[in-house]
Amino acid sequence: MTDAPDAAIAQHVHDAWDGSLRLVHITISDEDGDAYPGQDVDRWVIDVRVPVTDDETEAVSVAEVTAFTSREPESLEALVLGYQVSDVAGSFPSAVAVRDATGETFFSLQTHAAEMLGRPDLLAIDRLTVRPAYRSLPGLVSALVDAVRNGPAGRTASWVLADPSVWDVPFREEDRAAGEFVQWADTAVLASMNAAPDDLERLALAPAAGGIVMGARADEAHLGDAIEQAMTLPAIAVPFDLPPKLPASIWAAAPEDVHGVHPDEATGSITVETHDEQLEVVGSPGTAPQLVGTSASVDAATQAWLRTVHQRWWQYEPDLHARVHDVVDEYLATGHIESASDELAGHLHAPDLPPYRTEWPGTGTVFLEELGEDTEPVVFDAVLEDGTRHEHIGVVVVHESGHVRAFLHDEWEPGFPQAAAALAHLISLGAGEFFADALHDELSAGVEHAILTGDVRGH
Repeated sequence: MTDAPDAAIAQHVHDAWDGSLRLVHITISDEDGDAYPGQDVDRWVIDVRVPVTDDETEAVSVAEVTAFTSREPESLEALVLGYQVSDVAGSFPSAVAVRDATGETFFSLQTHAAEMLGRPDLLAIDRLTVRPAYRSLPGLVSALVDAVRNGPAGRTASWVLADPSVWDVPFREEDRAAGEFVQWADTAVLASMNAAPDDLERLALAPAAGGIVMGARADEAHLGDAIEQAMTLPAIAVPFDLPPKLPASIWAAAPEDVHGVHPDEATGSITVETHDEQLEVVGSPGTAPQLVGTSASVDAATQAWLRTVHQRWWQYEPDLHARVHDVVDEYLATGHIESASDELAGHLHAPDLPPYRTEWPGTGTVFLEELGEDTEPVVFDAVLEDGTRHEHIGVVVVHESGHVRAFLHDEWEPGFPQAAAALAHLISLGAGEFFADALHDELSAGVEHAILTGDVRGH
């Protein structure tokens, strides 16, 4: 960072500056190719560049950032140790151990945020150096901090830490406000939750404490055994308009170890995955399917089966998938699954799921709104609607294992007389989501089986 740029280049950068940046990330590894300084911390050296042409093929280096991503810290001690062995310049090792005014450690807040956002890591923006010729670029510091937190170093982080006291440029009040940074306790470290504004509002960010109000009123349930028990009971025959049975000469050629089917609605291609190969069929629905890759070298009988599967999938799966969601929606609304009156009619089997619904102990109706997508665990915002009221009253966290946790926000009616019954209702809503997900998976597997094979129950 000591090379002085040519005055003409510096002026070109100032003229081209519109807030756009390009970041080049370098990760540091040891002689074995492992992450430096350890398996639990990634060290990044980031070259910050300003594009000076319309097509961004040319960019001038204006700053350098060193950042550390703590990956899924398991304890406060592990987090502190990771910083200590990383030789950070900022005061992160001591700051994260300091308790805030409420007595909470930063690690506790990070754990809650990681669970709720589905982002398990923690980003620390450590050293930040800006070349003298570019320190007057308006908004540069806040722009590069934003770029780092949203880039490879920070996109899996639930929180961002910064210690501007070791930077060579000031982190002005407008920069702090732009990144929604707050001071952590009485330390030099600033913290900001790495979430979209809507999520910050829903998660009840408390700016004074810099943390999430999870709620002292909480309850939990473990439902994994309930699913296992339901699977041992006689299944419910759910009415489905199933495709015709395949001739034995066709379905007998199906591989014995089909692990899944991966359709591409945009192209009409289908990939059938087995233990050791992927059989791909391409072609728009209704056209002559083409076998590619391994599919083209399998025996003639399996090729005929693949072509038949491609035809059947796009002919029947969309309607069957819609029927699956109708059954799931009915279960979520009523707690019950419709059973076929005629065992000889087309049907799929569903587990006899336990009842889960409890009543809301107040006026109005509570709904769960999922925060984010494809996260584990799944986090829901609990919203109470009653006429004109639309209140965010709590959070429900549903783990894949069946562990359901529910919280009422501390600021929502602190004196609510039936908090236990309210929590029981939130738990029941979370249980419904868990059971509905299991129902969806079971019926979807039945749909796939009916299309791929001739073993169609109800025929």
